[in-house]
Amino acid sequence: MIGRKHFFVILALLSLASCQQTSQQAVNSQKDSIPSSGNFGQPASAQNAVAASQIMTLFTNSDTVEVTLTGDIAASCKHSGCWMDLDMGNKETVHVTFKDEAFTIPLDAAGKHAVAQGIAIRELIPVETLRNYAREEGKNEEEIAKITEPAWTYEMIATGVLIEE
Repeated sequence: MIGRKHFFVILALLSLASCQQTSQQAVNSQKDSIPSSGNFGQPASAQNAVAASQIMTLFTNSDTVEVTLTGDIAASCKHSGCWMDLDMGNKETVHVTFKDEAFTIPLDAAGKHAVAQGIAIRELIPVETLRNYAREEGKNEEEIAKITEPAWTYEMIATGVLIEE
């Protein structure tokens, strides 16, 4: 006879397995139902868009600004399409998430050109935090010691994305 404790453990494991299967089914369903290009979220337009490489010039009075950015998608979420990185050039990106997780983009979006409309945010990352990141990446102490200046990072919360074919 199965005790109550074992019964709940088995029930929890079955629930997890079911959840995982449902998640995979959702991903497979998304692959079939989401077009590879077009508007996602609120309609976005390239009109008055600023190149992602120029994002740093937009912050004059505040660390947030409403903007439409355009650029190539350097990377995107392969699991559910919940984020993308726009290439800024010089090995930097603008990390883009989607407001209130209200929409997703195609899983194969990397490499395509996009227009993202929403709020851009800049954050100054302190030297010690940058050094911690470098340690986590496995960099040696000599490389870590070379980090002597804080660095700006750029993010965006998009209300709409246009992915061009």
